[in-house]
Amino acid sequence: MKNQPKQSCDDAESIRSYLLILNELEHHISTNKDYHANINFLLDKAEAYFKNSNIQVLFIDDDRKLLRNDLYGLKKEGQPAYEITLNENNYFESFFIQQSDNLFISNLDEKKNENVLQDKIQLVLPEAKSLMFVHLIHEGTAVGLMSVKNKEINAFTSCNFEFLQHLSFFISTLVGQIVKDKILKQHEDELIASRKQLLESEKMASLGQLSAGIAHEIKNPLNFINNFAVLSVDLSTELSEEFDKLSEQMNQNDKEYLAEIIQDLQSNMQKIKEHGQRAESIIKGMLLHSRGKTGELIPTDINALLAEYVNLGYHGMRAQDISFNIKIESSYDQTIGRIQVVPQNLSRVFLNIINNACYATNEKKTKLKEAYFPTLSVQTKNRENEIEIRIRDNGPGIPQSVIDKVFNPFFTTKPPGQGTGLGLSLSYEIIVKEHHGEMQVESQDGEYAEFIIKIPKNLT
Repeated sequence: MKNQPKQSCDDAESIRSYLLILNELEHHISTNKDYHANINFLLDKAEAYFKNSNIQVLFIDDDRKLLRNDLYGLKKEGQPAYEITLNENNYFESFFIQQSDNLFISNLDEKKNENVLQDKIQLVLPEAKSLMFVHLIHEGTAVGLMSVKNKEINAFTSCNFEFLQHLSFFISTLVGQIVKDKILKQHEDELIASRKQLLESEKMASLGQLSAGIAHEIKNPLNFINNFAVLSVDLSTELSEEFDKLSEQMNQNDKEYLAEIIQDLQSNMQKIKEHGQRAESIIKGMLLHSRGKTGELIPTDINALLAEYVNLGYHGMRAQDISFNIKIESSYDQTIGRIQVVPQNLSRVFLNIINNACYATNEKKTKLKEAYFPTLSVQTKNRENEIEIRIRDNGPGIPQSVIDKVFNPFFTTKPPGQGTGLGLSLSYEIIVKEHHGEMQVESQDGEYAEFIIKIPKNLT
């Protein structure tokens, strides 16, 4: 497509006029680092230069599928958003962006019968009789287009066309700077996130080693406590039986006094046994937390695994409280298929989060009674390089003051005796260290808590 001015601009006054504007633009851009503002300043100058003309700038989006007028902060306040698909046949802009040359037509009526343009000219008539289209190119790649249209024939000169091409160079350069800044910001954000994750992993590793050391030191004496507690419970039971045999030979005061002592003894032994077992479960959790081993990666149906443990967590809560009920909303992305994970460890993560959700919603139900009904939402999504799992409950949520601590070992929002504080920290290690994924929590106090898990597809 060759539609260029027949002769170059040789009008000295026109050249001087647009060079003054270009100098002003260059000075403004060199002294102002707000690239978005610079583009709009440049367009204001273009509107003043091309009076009574329609000026349009469209940029190609990141996916290179659309031409849009609202990218890079370009769209002005009150201006409607506008987009065209690149392969759309009903727009002249889509046709032009696929051509290699810039376009200058002073009289569209004369171009109606040209073989290349005859099917496309009708797309801009009768709104325009003169038009100029220029490509926006940055580092050899098309980033968009700029057009100027006018309802009059011969509204533009070759000098106008030269000026427009200079403007397109300025805009392309500014867009290139915006894109570079955007990429740099993304890299900085990724670096900050990686550094944060590394520090978190190092902290968790240190805590794991500390936990392991403490656990091993406590384990042996705790075994003695638990074993003798069990023996003492049995002995107190035997003592109670012997007392019953001999009670007939005692006076009433001695009988009541000894019965009370035996009852206290049995109660104390039972408490020692219960708390010893609880301490043992904490020690086991600490050792599991610091195990340092990873399981075998197995192709696993994530949807089926998650559904199984949602069901298991629900029935586990029902076993503890028969009155418990919860509405389960599930949305499983069937395109995920099977991916490489350690299923026995990932199931531990699912069960831990679901158990917490059931516990939290049950506590809220107890307080609010009929004014509230528990809901658990489970969702999987197939992303480009990873799968995403979201587990959300409408329980009391997690206060913002402590939300940064939920993955710390021994931290729990449950009342004393209700949780060890190791479940979520162990889950975090399984996702981040073992599966090289991400685990986050979002919450609004009093409204909801949502755990977001991301696992890469290419684990080996």
